[in-house]
Amino acid sequence: MSGSLNSSKSLHSPNFKGILILALAFLFIIGGIVQFNRPYPLVEAKPTSQSANLPGSFTVTFPEQGESAVGTENLGLVASSAVKTPVPIASVAKIMTAYLVLKAHPLQLGQDGPSLTMDAQDFIEYQQAANNGYSVLKIAQGESLTERQLLEGLLLPSGDNIADKLGRWVSGSNAAFVTKMNDTAKSLGMTVTNYADASGVSQTTVSNAVDQIKIAQEAMKDPVFREIVAMPQATLPVAGTVFNVNGMLGKHGVVGIKTGSTSKAGGNFVSATPVVAGDKKHYIIAVVLGQQSVRSLDSALNENVKILDQVRSEFKLYPITPPSAGFGQISSAWNSNSELKATQPVQIFGYPGMEIAYSIKIDNQQLPISPNKNVATLTIQSGQEIQTTPLQNTQPINSPGFLWRLFRY
Repeated sequence: MSGSLNSSKSLHSPNFKGILILALAFLFIIGGIVQFNRPYPLVEAKPTSQSANLPGSFTVTFPEQGESAVGTENLGLVASSAVKTPVPIASVAKIMTAYLVLKAHPLQLGQDGPSLTMDAQDFIEYQQAANNGYSVLKIAQGESLTERQLLEGLLLPSGDNIADKLGRWVSGSNAAFVTKMNDTAKSLGMTVTNYADASGVSQTTVSNAVDQIKIAQEAMKDPVFREIVAMPQATLPVAGTVFNVNGMLGKHGVVGIKTGSTSKAGGNFVSATPVVAGDKKHYIIAVVLGQQSVRSLDSALNENVKILDQVRSEFKLYPITPPSAGFGQISSAWNSNSELKATQPVQIFGYPGMEIAYSIKIDNQQLPISPNKNVATLTIQSGQEIQTTPLQNTQPINSPGFLWRLFRY
């Protein structure tokens, strides 16, 4: 009985209460220190809006016959005719052939690349194609041509025999190269295109205007491709001087790309014309397919440049007006916030009605941040066209205060 009384007294003794209070105070202090030093969330930057459209609407009238489309090398497809049926494209197929050659064996401007020898098979194919009335590049068995010369023979006089030679060089056989063409078309989103040969002679090599914008868009990114398709002529060892079959070259600003015509395909033309915006050069790409007339290729050429002449002035730099609340806001969990303003006029290359997307990336997380500092980057994007601009805070961004850090959740 006495032992129980002694135990009860010890629990209520002044010494025990003091130790308990000290222990609780110690835990409170340690907890406070841990809480105070716990990492706090980073400041965030968010755009005022996620997307917008440039003012106005894109206007173009396409030819009534066949099918057409227009776009650029960085914005992709902009507009197309209602008809999107796959049709024979003839030598327009050589855009894909040249693209794959330069992907497999890249060239720099001024380079000729490796040399290939025209063998017996090449010469037999040349004779057969010539006898059938196809477009060919004259060659001799044993002749040596560089990659650059072969591409000139492919794209200027539109040598069907050179297309097959280059295809075998890239993939080992005609069949393997056709497979590569179709796999590439699929990867580029060319949903209705089917390649049956490297030259386009086959009537089952088909595509539509929308898909040809996609391959032309990719091909025109290569400076060697752009240089060759803009050449009016070239001189080759056996063929001598050969001329570009693109009769519109140098007119209406045309600097390429490829013609194609057969009785089945009619007249086809994929064109390119440059437009300068600020310090950058872009290329408007127009496609006209399936022009049927006595002079079908001339019809394709003429209808194509009508499209270019209509839309050329619509592609330019457009100023981006900031929203009333600024392009965005920087915010923090402790309510130290600021509107974000651009440090310079914001503009982007595009066309009327083009949709643009906004995003903001925070660049400076070193607190505190005094006003008018470059703290974030605004990115405005449409297609592959990207414009970035520094953004500054209009109000100071302070470090979290003592009480907020101590009592936050």
